[in-house]
Order: sequence, then C-alpha cells, then structure tokens
Amino acid sequence: MNEKTLTLSRLGYSEYRPLQEKAIDALCEGKDVLLAAPTGGGKSLVYQAAGLIRNGVAIVVSPLLSLMSQQVEELNKKGIRAKFLNSTLNPGEQDDLVWALRHQHIDLLYLSPEKLVQPSVIGFLHSFDIALFAIDEAHCISQWGRFFRPEYSQLGQLKQAFPDIPIIALTGTVDQNTIQTIQTSLNLTDCHVLRSSFDRTNIKIHIAQKRKAKQQLLYFLHHEVPGETGIVYCRSRKKTEEIAGWLTSLGLPSLSYHAAMLDQDKHTNHRLFAERHGTIMVATTAYGMGIDIAHVRFVVHLDLPNSPEAYFQEVGRAGRDGKPAKSLLLYGLQDMLQAQQLVSFHEETDAQHLNNLFYILENRGCRRQNLLSHFDEKIDACQHCDRCLSNRAEQNMTIASQKLLSLIYHTRGVQPFSLLIQVLLGKRTKAVLSAKAESLPLFGKGKELSEAQWKSVVRHLIAFEYITIGSSHTFTVQINEKSRTVLQGKEQIIVPNEQYYPTMEEDQIGREALRWHKVLAWKSTSETNKLSDTQLRLICSQRPKSVASLSRLTGLSKEYFVDFAEDLIKLVNDIDSEEVVSG
Repeated sequence: MNEKTLTLSRLGYSEYRPLQEKAIDALCEGKDVLLAAPTGGGKSLVYQAAGLIRNGVAIVVSPLLSLMSQQVEELNKKGIRAKFLNSTLNPGEQDDLVWALRHQHIDLLYLSPEKLVQPSVIGFLHSFDIALFAIDEAHCISQWGRFFRPEYSQLGQLKQAFPDIPIIALTGTVDQNTIQTIQTSLNLTDCHVLRSSFDRTNIKIHIAQKRKAKQQLLYFLHHEVPGETGIVYCRSRKKTEEIAGWLTSLGLPSLSYHAAMLDQDKHTNHRLFAERHGTIMVATTAYGMGIDIAHVRFVVHLDLPNSPEAYFQEVGRAGRDGKPAKSLLLYGLQDMLQAQQLVSFHEETDAQHLNNLFYILENRGCRRQNLLSHFDEKIDACQHCDRCLSNRAEQNMTIASQKLLSLIYHTRGVQPFSLLIQVLLGKRTKAVLSAKAESLPLFGKGKELSEAQWKSVVRHLIAFEYITIGSSHTFTVQINEKSRTVLQGKEQIIVPNEQYYPTMEEDQIGREALRWHKVLAWKSTSETNKLSDTQLRLICSQRPKSVASLSRLTGLSKEYFVDFAEDLIKLVNDIDSEEVVSG
C-alpha cells in the first residue's frame, strides 16, 4: 500500500472521489489549489489526507466553532490527532496545546480567521513545521469579507508570511466572480483551480406553486418522506418556531433552529437532530454551513432562498450519503415580491443573485438543467424532477403579457399586481372602485385566464426582467426597454402550466399514520432487522403484543425477533414501559 492509500484508509474511506486525488497530489507537490465542489462532495478529505501525508501540522481555517469541534471530534475517533485553538480554551489547555504542537503531537489544527490573523498567532506558527493551510468555506471571503467577518479578507497575508507553504481554498460555489475574488484575496497567483460536477443526481428536485403551504408540507411529510429525517427552511425566526410547534402538536417530532436562540439551545437541538432519526429540523439559514449529517433525506423550502447558490447549498444538506433524497420548494408571486423588497435595501449584487434564482424557477424545461446551467454546467434533462415527470404543457402568454404591460403603463406603475389582476378579470372590488379603475379600457378584458394564471404571467415577467420593481418603500413597477419588444409583438412569452403540489389537512393525520412514521424512523436506526415495508405495515395494523404473534404474522422465526421485539411491540402498541409478553 502506498502512503496515499494508507492515509485514505486511516480516514475511513476506500476510494477517492473525482478530483480529490488530483488536489491531494498538487498539495503534496507544494502547489496552491482552489477546489470547488458541491455540498457533500468530500472537500474536507482533501486537506485532511494531504495534511497527514506532508510533513508538519495542517492548519485549517474554519468559520464556525460548532463546525470545528464536530470535525475535531470525528477525526479523534479515527485516531487522527486533531485539535482546535479558539476562545473556549482555558489558559492551561492553551499551554498543553502549545507543548503538543512544538513536540509534533498534532496532525491538524483548526482555528477561526479572527484567531489566525492575530500577530501573536502568526508569530507562533513560525515556531513549528506547517504542512499546509486550508481555508474552508472560502466563499465567505466574498460574502462576509468586507463587513460581517473582515478577517476573512485579511487571510491574504498568509502567502506573504509563509510563501513556501501550499494553500488550499475550498468552496461550495462555482460562481466565476467568487472564484476570482478568492484567488485575489488570498494572493493565489498560480493555483490549480479544480471543479467537480455540481450535479447531485441522487436528489430529486420538486418546485411547485404555494397554495396552502402548511397543508402541502404535511402531504409531503406523510406521503413522500414518512419517518425520515429532514430540514424545513423558513425565512423568519418566528415562523420556524410556529411550524416546529405545529408539527410537534400533530405528533411529528420537530425542533427549531435560528440565530436568536441561546448557543446551548442551538447545540442541544443540533445534537438531538443528528442523533434521533425521523426528526424534522425547522430552521432559518442559520442552520446551514458545515451541517454534515449523512441520514438527512429531505429538504423543504417554505420561503425563497436569496440566490441559486444558497438554494443549491441548502438542498445539498440532503442525501450526503449518496442515497436517494428529495427536495421541495414552494413559492408564489407574493414570495417573490417580499424577497425583492428585503434585498432592495442591500447591495445591487444581492438583487442580481435573487433575480438569477427567479430566472431558474420560472424558466422552461428541466429544473436540474436550469439550475446547473447557472453554474456553467450542461447536462441532459434529468427525467426525475417535477418538470421532467409532468406533461410539460406550456401556454403562449404573449397577448396576456401585452395586456398586463399596457395596464402597468396606463396606471403609471403605482397600482399593486393584485389590483391589476382584478381589473383584467373585471372585478368591481373596493380597491378597483376606489382607484376608479373600472373605467379603464382593459377592465374585464382578461377573463380568459384565471387569477392563478395571471399571477404566473406576472412572475414570468419579473423573472425575465420585462418589468422592474421599484426599490422605495412605496410599491412601484415600471415597464422597460425589454418589455417594448413584447408590446410590439417582436418577442413571445411562453409560460409553463401551473403545477400545484397536493395538500393534506391536519385531521387526516390519524393515530395509525403517526404510528407508521415512528415505525419507519425506528427501522432506519435498527441494523438488525430486515423487515420489508409490507411486513411492517401488517405489524402496524395488527399491533401484536408478543414475540409469538410477531412470528405468526410475518412467518419468521421467534429467534429472528429476539434483538428488537421489545422495542417494536412497544412502538406499535403506543406504550413506553409496559412488560412485553414473550409467549
């Protein structure tokens, strides 16, 4: 066995993924590397392996304390000597760490950018051999560098202080501007840029129009991922707590996670989620970076992410073990307008990122094709997203778009879309009468479409930037040069047909359904049983109370059940601590 293979074995793996070996070879030759790979693409293995192969200590810069401690704990379990240097260490622990580093008793040292750029720490690093510097989550340089985490933009001094030590920057995004920013900021003038495919083929993508979000979520949890572990993303802290409480009240074990929670509560909820199969984490984007739990089987978005990169990374929390996983995103016109309003007071780049997401959501054809084309990757239609699995029906909405654009022009762009749609549908509502809009030439001239179809036209015109939403507190919308091509009939508007995701009411979740969720969650954690879903459904419905009756129901011997009969009988009979009859 060569050293690379031995190191791979020490880290608990049997083979390299694409680009991992190339990156390790480049680092071992002393070259700088920028590795762009999707969430779950095995980026951390690269610097861990190269750090163990090269002489000295691998210095890993990580943005989150929780991520540091998680990686250090996992490496220590494998017999790898990893430590972290941060503010949680007391003076005695810091002295022990210094001694261990100077006596070559540590393989990998994790620290934050804030700690690393301190002059005393830079000076201390010169006192022992360094294998490499690894900058994890390097896209934070462009996202956080100037304001929130300015120390990220100061990491360029590493190349000046340690010109002969290779640096690897790792990122989960392949946006060309971000990659350029990382290279410039870190002074990587001659580095190997390695990109792996961003196509996570094991994750099924489903994007649908929001109707009754909670009831649609319930349908998804019950019919598509019963008993599975997953994350539900919401925009607001309040909403995460409300949804988690509501699901728990229905008997579906749920936790919440957001930035305003106490650190201890966040740590507890993260640990419970990681340990208890079948748990649902309802979270803001605060629960994101560095979350590496292999058995997460689904991700749901009840609100829109801020960019294609954010959506891609959040969806990528599912299926990290390579097994099939599912994602569901629900949104409507109101979600688009609210998201635009939130970013309108930030930088122009934020608004552009959001528009890129709108374009992907509203574009025709395969979802996966549209998403990956944003990352400059071309693939064939995937055949298993919601678009590929539907009849792909589309409608020519050019005339409808001309009517809507004309109405925006005639109302000077100060009326909300809800009123414009009411005018086109010929509804004499209070709002219409108050605005004297019933006298407009287009009043009642749009009855050929439903309200939902009109909303889809508006969404399309926003996504493809035929209309521009104002950035002031008062709602305004303008037509632009691009929209004139539609008004003049030089360009056609083709819109995919609406796809509504089904709903399920709370009262449809009965005791039997909840029992089934619990049994499936139990099955995913039990290594000893190989019962089929058909056998488990039979056990759920008959609710046997002894090993003998379990044996009769399934046709399997009593010995087969000896290791797990007690747990299973308690579960299907909804009991906690009663004696199980062995007869």
